[in-house]
Amino acid sequence: MTLYFDTKIEFLDSDAVSTISSWHPSEPLFAVASFSPERGGSVTIFADTGEPQRDVTYPVHATSQATALCWHPEKALLASGWEHGDIHVWFAGHREFASVSAPHKAAIVLLQFSEQGGRMVTADAMGLVTGWRCDGQYQFLTMFSHDLREVLLLICFRRTVESEVREEMANLAKAAVAGDENALDTLTNWRPRTAARGMTHSGVRDNHCFYACTQGGVVYYINQGGACLEVMKCGSLPPIVQMLWHPKKDAVICLMEDLTVTLFLVESTGILTELDRVKMSGRGGGRQGGIAWSGNSLAIITGDLFVRIWDIERSDNYLLKMDLPSGNQIGSSMTSLSNGTLSSSNQFFSQDSTESSSVPRKTPKFGGEIFTCLAYSNTNQTLCAGTSQGNLYAWKRSGSRLVSAPEEAWQLTNISSVRGGAIRSCEWGFNELGKPCMLVNCPSNVFMLKEQPLLAVHIRELWAVQRAAKTVQLTHCSGRETMVQSEFPVTALALNELSLVLSNGRSISSYSLQRVEKKSLDEFDEILEAVEGAEAPPSTGGSPSLSVKLLQTFPAECLSLGLHNQNIFCLGASDIMIYSVGGVVLHRLQASDIEGKIIGMDLSGCHLSLFTMNGYVKAYDVSRHDPKLLFPSKSGHDIFDDFGEFILVKCNSQGNHLAMVIASSSFTPISRLYCWDFERNNLLEYVLGEGESKKESSSLPVRIFWDADEPRLLAMEVKSMMQKKNVPPKNSHHSHAQAQQPSHFVQSQILLLFYSEKDTLNVLETQPLKPGSQLLNLCVPNVLLLKINAVEEQPLQDFVDLQQCDAVTRKQVLNFSLYVAEGNMDLAYRSIRSIQSKVIWTNLAKMCVHTNRLDVAKVCMGHLEQARSVRALRQAIEDDDLEPEAKVAILAIELGMIEEAKDLYRSCKRYDLLNQLLQATGHLDEALEVAETEDRIHLKHTYYQKAQELRERGDIKGALEYFEKTQNPAQNITQLLLENPAAMKRYIQTTSDPKLLKWWGQYIESSGDMDAALSVYHKAEDWFSQVKILCYLGKISKADAIARQSGDRAACYHLARHYENVGKFQEAIMFFTRAQTFSNAIRICKENDFQEELWTVASSSRQRDKAIAAAYFEECGNFKHAVELYHRAGMLHKALEMAFESQQPEILEIIASELVPESDAELINRCADFFSSIEQFQKAVTLLAKTRHLERAVTICLERGVPVTEELSEMLTPEKGEFEEATRVNILIQLGELLQQQGDYHSATKKFTQAGDKIRAMKSLLKSGNTDKIIFFANMSRQREVYIMAANYLQALDWQSDAQILKHIVSFYTKGQAFDSLANFYAICAQIEIEEFQDYGKALTAMQEASKCLEKLAHAQHAYNNLQRTVADVKAILEIQQALRDGDHQLVIGSCRSMLVKPELPPIRHAHILAMLVRSLVYAKQYPEAGRALKELAVKDNSWSASGLVDRGIVQKIAKECDLDFDLIWNSGRQVVTASSMSTGMSSSSRTSAMTTTRASYDDDEADDEEITEELH
Repeated sequence: MTLYFDTKIEFLDSDAVSTISSWHPSEPLFAVASFSPERGGSVTIFADTGEPQRDVTYPVHATSQATALCWHPEKALLASGWEHGDIHVWFAGHREFASVSAPHKAAIVLLQFSEQGGRMVTADAMGLVTGWRCDGQYQFLTMFSHDLREVLLLICFRRTVESEVREEMANLAKAAVAGDENALDTLTNWRPRTAARGMTHSGVRDNHCFYACTQGGVVYYINQGGACLEVMKCGSLPPIVQMLWHPKKDAVICLMEDLTVTLFLVESTGILTELDRVKMSGRGGGRQGGIAWSGNSLAIITGDLFVRIWDIERSDNYLLKMDLPSGNQIGSSMTSLSNGTLSSSNQFFSQDSTESSSVPRKTPKFGGEIFTCLAYSNTNQTLCAGTSQGNLYAWKRSGSRLVSAPEEAWQLTNISSVRGGAIRSCEWGFNELGKPCMLVNCPSNVFMLKEQPLLAVHIRELWAVQRAAKTVQLTHCSGRETMVQSEFPVTALALNELSLVLSNGRSISSYSLQRVEKKSLDEFDEILEAVEGAEAPPSTGGSPSLSVKLLQTFPAECLSLGLHNQNIFCLGASDIMIYSVGGVVLHRLQASDIEGKIIGMDLSGCHLSLFTMNGYVKAYDVSRHDPKLLFPSKSGHDIFDDFGEFILVKCNSQGNHLAMVIASSSFTPISRLYCWDFERNNLLEYVLGEGESKKESSSLPVRIFWDADEPRLLAMEVKSMMQKKNVPPKNSHHSHAQAQQPSHFVQSQILLLFYSEKDTLNVLETQPLKPGSQLLNLCVPNVLLLKINAVEEQPLQDFVDLQQCDAVTRKQVLNFSLYVAEGNMDLAYRSIRSIQSKVIWTNLAKMCVHTNRLDVAKVCMGHLEQARSVRALRQAIEDDDLEPEAKVAILAIELGMIEEAKDLYRSCKRYDLLNQLLQATGHLDEALEVAETEDRIHLKHTYYQKAQELRERGDIKGALEYFEKTQNPAQNITQLLLENPAAMKRYIQTTSDPKLLKWWGQYIESSGDMDAALSVYHKAEDWFSQVKILCYLGKISKADAIARQSGDRAACYHLARHYENVGKFQEAIMFFTRAQTFSNAIRICKENDFQEELWTVASSSRQRDKAIAAAYFEECGNFKHAVELYHRAGMLHKALEMAFESQQPEILEIIASELVPESDAELINRCADFFSSIEQFQKAVTLLAKTRHLERAVTICLERGVPVTEELSEMLTPEKGEFEEATRVNILIQLGELLQQQGDYHSATKKFTQAGDKIRAMKSLLKSGNTDKIIFFANMSRQREVYIMAANYLQALDWQSDAQILKHIVSFYTKGQAFDSLANFYAICAQIEIEEFQDYGKALTAMQEASKCLEKLAHAQHAYNNLQRTVADVKAILEIQQALRDGDHQLVIGSCRSMLVKPELPPIRHAHILAMLVRSLVYAKQYPEAGRALKELAVKDNSWSASGLVDRGIVQKIAKECDLDFDLIWNSGRQVVTASSMSTGMSSSSRTSAMTTTRASYDDDEADDEEITEELH
């Protein structure tokens, strides 16, 4: 809630009248041009106090007056244009107005600055437009001049449209508290004193382009360089009378002379493109209209008494309400702005609340009155409009309102009347503290309206509330009050038990208060009791009032006030002055230059806390004459990690903790409360909205108050900006209104916090704050709230009904509350155990209902000596089926808090207990409603209780109605009507309830009227009773028909007994069977030897009856039926024994198919023996496998050769844990051997693997010959023997043509560490390379690999040495081959002969050496020697020509040179190759293999066994 009061601007000339005015955009300065007949025209600059600036010589022209005023947007610079074309400029800090040499000869009609003031444009009445540049030395230089030869109506500079991200950063502080006026005031109290003003255009480039609109309708665009372009020609559109730049896009909104509002898109070149056009209806032309931006919407006036809002983005428009809500009826609906200040009837309040009155009050409409001007403030979201008859309307848009239509967000807060006549203009500005002010310009006077929050202060027994600008209401807790009329508008207020201090910022008035003694309070109470006893009407004149006396009024600059004892603490512009109540200066508190000037102060008790411009904080003890500094000044940068400035600082009553709210280094408020223990330098913090999402809410502390007596406890008002959850509209009619609702609203609450010994800030409780209320003080046991202009007390949860307790009890209960909140129940109980008052214990117990503290409630009930209640409460606590709320409800019932108990039962949805409570308290109608809607399980019982209540009241008809609803009327209604048979008969004739009709039939039957009873039974469809009476009457055929048709078991049984009695046994058996009394039917069959009927009955009877029938058939020798019935009766032993005796394999097979592992083992074995005895071994094995007798099943398979299929194999496989491990392995081994015998090697491998015997598994798999599975099994088994077996198997394959097999052989031998076998394999490879391909190079490589393998064997040294010799021979042969290729024939010949001298050792062959010798001799032309060598070759190898050892051409050349027969020689070497050469190689391999050693195999891996088994499967 805010209060407005006015200040009339007084000119230096008393007879001067105002002409034009202008307020600086960011500084607390405004200028007013005036004209007086004696002195002429003048321009005066005023401060926000309404007083002219001192030390300034204002320009005065006797024959001319100022026609244009404009402030620089960032600097304190005023430019003024005059009628004779002069331009005068005033700079802050200068005494004189400087004159600017201008080319204008006519009156200056327009004067504008660009967005950042880099360009100034002036226009005169002759159409001359001049552009100016202002340099850093405040010199104005002419940039361009254009003679447009037509009068200009307006100039509109182009603005820089900021990005959404930058706009969000710039409005971050406001966004945190959007829609909350008080929190925004808190921020602006410190923001203007920082660099926030300079941040307005930081990073934004100034735009010098502008539009100039002429009276003839031509629009010119002057660009950055001063070039002029015509963008709209004369006649295309009406003249533009007002142009505004769009706040979010490059577009302009224009008001035409014909009241058309047009939206133009602006291109980079200045060309205008029309986007939208709206034609307004109104009186007069566009000169009487006006437009102004109100946020993102456009406010429009059209020469009438209506304000229209056009939401361009949503294409919506609506009219603002012109009715004041009845909640504003504090003073007059029409307030008058007179000379001086507002009286008590001249106040008006704006409320940030969602409350609205149901009875709106109409605003008086004056004939011919129209709106003349508009002004909107983004800071407080207020739109003002002035009228032609001097009325000023103000609408406030509240972001905290949940509205169904967009116009509901605007509330007309006040209407003020200006005595100066029509309002020509109204303009918003800011005062020194950054709070909004309004300048209202009338034809003769100028008024400045200031806005401030309503002042109020509270102490324990006394409080003061500002009721008007000059009126303060003083109230005592006893009810006494008085009105204090001040000499000036009150802007600051302080109060204690002795004095009241008021200030208007420039003066201070002190008042003395008469102390109200206890005796006088008692007398006042007696007067009140006497007045109430006489039922006299209340009269303020007869009741005593507070005595207030004005002491002194003295001048003092004052921004904030504090009062302790008789000392007044006054915060000035930079320091704190301490005065006595008589105005004597006692002390002066100043800050150093490093600390900066003092900008904030708070006085809590005898402790003064303050903070400075540079972020320093101090605290003083002012209880003595000289203030005592509690700690050296501390910088906020040393206390906090992220610090910008202090917002609020308050000291507790003990003087050791400071509660602080700060802004971050980016000058945005931090959503945390800090509590600094400056004695121990310990900082505590509480984060607001810690459990909430940042996207859904943002919170800010607004006000803080420490308790006056308890130093640990403080209250904090928190305003949170909550995101409204979008609820889809129920119908299309509301869809548009739903889309227009605001996305956020403001929610307020009060947090009560306390600091504990554990150095934490804990929440004691949270109280909701109603809209329109604010926190005023914390004074245990109450939280004091200010709602509009009334003080309300809101007790703490633990002090409900304890507001009047004494100080000792208050202290004990408060300690109890703090200890409970801290979780220390021992200290909590210890703090209150000394209380003896049962009233207090009762109130504490009731408080436990609200706080859900059952443990504490049990103690309270014990002190109240309520044993029954304690027992009920203990049982409720021990009942785990009860919800916590239901347990608390039981406590509430014991305390007589029935309504609270109902609410608790509803909250936990225990409607059954709620129903019981309502019945017990006699609220049966409400109980019925609960039962019908929520507790339907107890609905019939509730009907019964209601019927009993009506019966006791004598309402028989109502009781009958509710007895019928119980659906059990027979017992209840018969008891009700039994004494009145006639009424009973009438009621029965109208009812159709079967139970009631049956009772009535029995009643008639007992009287002997069988026919009437039969009729009633027929109506009730009681078949048994009908059959019974018909049998009694001898109408057997009719009874038989009813029994057959109805199928009623009781009727059939009764008729069967009748037939049995008369000897009709077949009919009796049939009806006994229909009645499902099979024992009676079987009894008749046995007695009469009806075996066929017995078999039929027994087949559909119960097991016990089947067994009886089977025994009868056994006695009769009918074993087939007996066996089958015993089987159906579940007597398997008996059935099997009889089947064995009677040799019935078919039934045995059926019985065996039903056996399960849980069946009797003996029974299973007997069945298996029977199948074996008749040589049905497959069935025996299947039975044993199914019943998990696996050992015997496998034995039968082995002994009898039963073929094992894959399905049977799986059945015979034991699961892990089913048998002992040894037994399981034995079964799997036997099963694997069996499968191996039958040739199913894959399944056998699987079983061996499951048994863990991988060697047998590999042997079985080797027999299958599946190479892929053998390789996979070897890789997965990771067992040495398996690797070797796999490698040996692969070695027997064609590994020469398959590189993968060769790779696996080497890998398996290596993994199996069979280096001897691997060496042998490499030797074989070398031998094959030499024998088949004569490739000694590859043979050498293989021998080297074999040598590496032999190196790893400790006992293979001899084989290693032999291999090395062979390697040396192979290398020698390779050298001979290289020499032969190089043509060194003599070296080849010598080497070959030396090699031939040595004995031939495999794999070296003399035949290969002789072949090289032959070729060398031929190449050396030693043909005779070549012939002899060839002859020796033929002796060594009779297949030398077939194997290609010597080329055909070489042999031909030898034959030719030696004269030999070529064919004979060549054919001698083409004999069949024998296998003799392989024997020597194998012997060498065997020798190598004999010298190798083996190592231990790897451990089995169970997981790999399963994978191998699966792969093989």
